[in-house]
Amino acid sequence: MVDAGAEARPDTPRRRVLVTGATRGIGRAVATALAADFEVVVAGRRADAVADVVDSLRSEHSGTATGLLLDLADVGSIADACSGLADLDGVVHCAGVEGTAAAADLEPEFLGSVLAVNLAAPTELTRQLLPGLRRRRGRVVFVNSTAALQTFPGWAAYSASKAALRAYADTLRLEEGAHGVGVTTVFPGRTDTGMQREIAARRGTHFDPETAMSAASVAAAVRYVLTAPADAVVTDLTVTPAPWRNS
Repeated sequence: MVDAGAEARPDTPRRRVLVTGATRGIGRAVATALAADFEVVVAGRRADAVADVVDSLRSEHSGTATGLLLDLADVGSIADACSGLADLDGVVHCAGVEGTAAAADLEPEFLGSVLAVNLAAPTELTRQLLPGLRRRRGRVVFVNSTAALQTFPGWAAYSASKAALRAYADTLRLEEGAHGVGVTTVFPGRTDTGMQREIAARRGTHFDPETAMSAASVAAAVRYVLTAPADAVVTDLTVTPAPWRNS
């Protein structure tokens, strides 16, 4: 673990939430949105990027944060990476890869790499964290995609991974309700992130941010899920760009 923060003051205990993919895009926006009221465990695979986010949360947002080096492409390493974690009140799965390719070009190695990060990794990470989540009656949030609900040409691997993640979340919710663990899937639509801009650049198209939401808007939805009253669970939440933005 990359330790980069002080413990919360005893008189102001904060719930502890781990955020994957927290060094960029929606994940970083989620970490920032939670910083004021939660102890955020910033998970990422690069030590410098993790440290940068932790420092930002502490200095710019008066947050309490620690870092966790976590390579979700290496599913077998997840158990060791999490072995020193204290019990969590929540985990927000934001990390993912886009994996665009035509179905005719979908080779096993490529499909396997997409499924590893988008499905196998959050599944294994959740399994490792469940004992602590049960003790804290915590919440598991999967930041999925509307591509799980409606696919597009070239998105076979990505949409399949996200649809499978949705099914996993639905099953987890049925199983863990008896243990007091809430499970939510958030389905963001088109969002202005580096990943979306990179996809557009590879296709030789222009990404228009006016057609998308900000990552902060998605993060606000995640924060709402985590701060909902204890007697309620948000099961599914779809967030899409406002239709009047271009009107």
